[in-house]
Amino acid sequence: MERSIYMTTGEFAKMVGVTKDTLFHYDDINLFSPEIVGENGYRYYSINQAETLDTILILKDLGMPLKEIREFIKNRNADRFIELFTEREQQIDKEIFKLQSMKEWIAQRRQKIEIAAKTDYMDVSVGTFQDRYYLFRKVSGDFEKEFYKKMSELVYEFQTTGAKCNYEVAYIQYGEMVENHIYDRYDNIILLFERNMQNLECKKMPGGNYITAYHKGHWDSIGEAYERLIKYKETNRLKTDDIYIERYVVDNFTTDDVNEYVTEITVRIIDNF
Repeated sequence: MERSIYMTTGEFAKMVGVTKDTLFHYDDINLFSPEIVGENGYRYYSINQAETLDTILILKDLGMPLKEIREFIKNRNADRFIELFTEREQQIDKEIFKLQSMKEWIAQRRQKIEIAAKTDYMDVSVGTFQDRYYLFRKVSGDFEKEFYKKMSELVYEFQTTGAKCNYEVAYIQYGEMVENHIYDRYDNIILLFERNMQNLECKKMPGGNYITAYHKGHWDSIGEAYERLIKYKETNRLKTDDIYIERYVVDNFTTDDVNEYVTEITVRIIDNF
């Protein structure tokens, strides 16, 4: 054996930047074995094997399971290489899209919480929203039980289309009920999106100026916030749309106490009287 051509496990591991245990493991699973095993059991690797190990490490970094790497190494050729890398490109594109969606969702949640931290919940104000879109489900019977059922249906419908977008769970209260001081008629649930979903039959919520009020605490006392919103509308002689939107700004992501929940109530301004 030409000693200048071969290296011990430790020498080879140091040269290629892995641990000896990694080489032992790869040998045990028949993925990458030493070129020579001496009578004394010592393992010796050829310098020429470094390129093969480099290929294995690249495939591992790409997320390919060791079992699949072993099969590829044993049967590698140009056609298999192209097929494998095409598959990995597609998987990476999906992972990138998923990570981008997660980043958008995190940024959206963080922004909501930051705004909530600076908000005086007794204030009523006017803010601007862009066009938004939503999926709608009626809820009847036992609200708690029916709510989770309908929410699951909506989320399933959204996910099975392959649509990719952040969404929020929200509710609609109607002007007729609000004008009659009925604020707890939760007979629907919606998934709210920032953009239209091509594969879904979304309803449009027009952009524009919206009156915004906040309620802190359990939903059964939300009427006080509606009263403040109505008073603001009447004082400023504002005509509004018939749809009021409720969505959580602070929920169980940030507190385990329902009395600390914060609900945002918005209604679009149509015109001045």
